[in-house]
Amino acid sequence: MVASDLILEALLNGLLLGGIYAVAALGLSLVFGIMDIVNLAHGHMLMVGAYVAIFLFTTFNITPIIGMIGAFVVLFALGMALQRVLLERVVGEGIEQPIIVLFGLALMLQSIGRIWVGSDAQATDIGIPGEAIDIAGASLSFPRMVTFAISILLILGTWAFLKFTTTGLAIRATAQNNSAAQYMGIDTDNIYVLTLGLGTGLAGAAGALLSMLFPITPFVGWSYLLKAFAVVVLGGVGSVAGTLVGGLILGVSENVGVLYLGGGFRDIISFSIFVLVLLVRPHGLFGSSGGGE
Repeated sequence: MVASDLILEALLNGLLLGGIYAVAALGLSLVFGIMDIVNLAHGHMLMVGAYVAIFLFTTFNITPIIGMIGAFVVLFALGMALQRVLLERVVGEGIEQPIIVLFGLALMLQSIGRIWVGSDAQATDIGIPGEAIDIAGASLSFPRMVTFAISILLILGTWAFLKFTTTGLAIRATAQNNSAAQYMGIDTDNIYVLTLGLGTGLAGAAGALLSMLFPITPFVGWSYLLKAFAVVVLGGVGSVAGTLVGGLILGVSENVGVLYLGGGFRDIISFSIFVLVLLVRPHGLFGSSGGGE
C-alpha cells in the first residue's frame, strides 16, 4: 500500500512536470493546426534545445533559465531555416514527402547528437537557491516549481501573442482558411516560416527546462515526441487551454503510474493515454479546427 503523502507528492510534482509537457506539445500543436504538418523531428528539436542550454551552462556558466532563451532563439532560427530551405519545397506535394523529410531530419539530429556529445546523459542545475516546500507531508521540488512557473509564462505569452497581435491574428486566419487569408493580403508563406520557428522555439525552450530536471541523451527525442503527441491528442489540436490541461493530465498520470508500476513504465503510460484518447475522444478535450484559441 502506497502512503497517502507519497500519492499527494506524486500528484503535485506531476502537475509541475505537466507544465513543461504542455510547452513542448504547444509547439507541435501549433505546427500541425496551422500548417497541417506532423513534425516528426519535434522531439529531437527539444533534445537540441536541451543541449544548447547544457552547452551554455557547462561552457560559459550561464544559468539554464537564461540558457532557455538561447535555446528558444537557436531553435526558432532552425525552424525558420527548415521551412525556407526544405519544407517549402515539399508542402503541397502530398502528405508523405514532409513526413519523410522530417523523419530523416530526426534521425540526422540524433546521429549528430551522438557524435557530438556521445551517449552519456547530461543535465544542468537550476542555478537558483531554494528549498522544497512541504504540503501535508508531500515534498514539492523547488526546481519543478520554478520550471512550472516559467512554463505557464511561456504558454500565456504564446496565447497573448496569438490572440492580441497583428501577426498572431494573421497566423490564426491562415489556420482557419489559407485561401481566404491570401485574399486578405496575408503572406501565408511567411506565416508558415514564422509558425515553424515558433513551434520549434517552444520545443527548444521545453528542452532547456527539462534539462534542469532530467538527464538528457541524444536518444530522448522519440520519447518526448510521444509525450507531446499524447498531450495534443488529450487537449485537441489548436487549443492552448486544452494543451495546458493535457500536459497536466499526462504529468500527473506518469508520476502516479510510476509510483505504482516503476520508472520503466513512464513511456508506456504516455503511449497508453495516447491510444486510449484516440479511441474514446479523437478530437481531444478541447479540440478546435482553428489555431491558437
